[in-house]
Order: sequence, then C-alpha cells, then structure tokens
Amino acid sequence: MAPHAAAPTLFTTRHGPVAAEQIGCGPPLILIHGNTMTAASQRRLAQRLAVHGQVTSIDLLGHGGSARPAGLFSRAYIQWQGEAVADILAQHDAPVVLVGMSVGGMAAANAALMHPGRVRALVLDGIVRFVDDAIVATHRRQLAGLAPEWHRAMQRAHGADWWPMLADGVIAAMAALAASHADAIPGLETLATPVLLCQGGADPFCPPEHHAAIAAALPRARQVCCATAGHLLAWHAAPAFDAAVAALLAEHP
Repeated sequence: MAPHAAAPTLFTTRHGPVAAEQIGCGPPLILIHGNTMTAASQRRLAQRLAVHGQVTSIDLLGHGGSARPAGLFSRAYIQWQGEAVADILAQHDAPVVLVGMSVGGMAAANAALMHPGRVRALVLDGIVRFVDDAIVATHRRQLAGLAPEWHRAMQRAHGADWWPMLADGVIAAMAALAASHADAIPGLETLATPVLLCQGGADPFCPPEHHAAIAAALPRARQVCCATAGHLLAWHAAPAFDAAVAALLAEHP
C-alpha cells in the first residue's frame, strides 16, 4: 500500500528552484499539475500513482514554492516549464515516467522531446498543441467564476500577494500563445516515447478536435477516452485512468 506522507524536496533548474513532494519508493515517476494548481493539490493522485514507484510531484514555475522568473508569463511559458522538467529529468539516474495534467502534460511532452532517453513513458491528460482564443476564454471564465473559498485556497497555496498575479499571468501567457499561433509542443511527431493520451469528451480546456490533433501526431499512442468526462480524466474517470496507466507501465517495464 502506498504511504500517505509526502516529503518536500527542491530541484535546481535553469529557471530557478522547483519545489516538489515525494512519496513512495521504486522506479521514478514525475507528476506535473496544470495551471494554478500545486503539488499539494495532487496528493491523492500521487498516492494512487505511488503503487508504481516513487512519485515526485512538482510545483510548476510560478506556482506554489517554485521560482517566479521574470518573463515567465509570455509565449515562452510552456517552453520554460518544459525546460525546468527536462532539468529535473537530468538529475535522475533511471528512466522516468512523466505524468502531466493539462499544461503540465504539455511541459512533460516538451521535456521528453529534449531528453527522450531519460523518459520511460508519458501519460498526457487533457493537453492541447495550440492555444486558441476559445481556450483563452475558457481560462478567463474559469478564473472569473471561482467561488470565494477557492480564492482563499489559492491564496494559501500560492501566497495572498502572489495569487492575483499568478491568475493574471496565466491568462496573459495563454493569450500570448494564442496570438502567436505558436506550436506549444514543437516536434511532437518525432516523439518515440510510449504515450498514454487521456481525453474527456466534455473537456472545455481541451475540446475533442484538439485531442484529435494530438492523436494524429502520435498514431501509435495508447488512448483512453470518456465521452462524459470533463477536464482531466485522472479526476473525472479515475478507475479508467488508473487502469490505463497500469496497462501502459506493464507493457513498458
């Protein structure tokens, strides 16, 4: 049974320190959350993944206890997140399983392209390759509609002074990516790492057409979809997600 206590740790990256929590033992997995979340918000998922090995759950740059580098909230946002993950990969001796949620999945895919030999497998949940105006609008609506208790939770997670800047910064980064029409995962077609693609059919952050574009770029990827699930299958269809992860890792030990 996976342990319930998470141990804090810190990684050095080219963009500054990245805070993390570790749980379990065995082969390494790195869990990467999505926008505005933290490693602490992923503890239940980390516990589920810890049946497969030691899970390192990181705070993205600009989130939680990680560095807040100047220029992060720009069209370079996902590139920099991927570079930070790549630097963490370089500090592991054994091949790593990367599990990325939303923007964390986009960062994970970029890191795998930078260090393919260091990645055993990729789990990508609710990701897109291009950010468009509709996705920016979804981010705006979601943040504008947060209940007061969620704002208080975000203040505790990120700091009362920093949380408003983070919320605005995420919108600014998504808008910059949409305006640039830049590929957020350049070279995706060359990715040879075993991949599990996860998709909810009712995901407003990753509509089905965006998932289809990712799947077309990775025709050999294993897929798990749930037509009624929203953003992040790991939470909205946990049994299917867990079973698919277990099958992927059994196939690629």
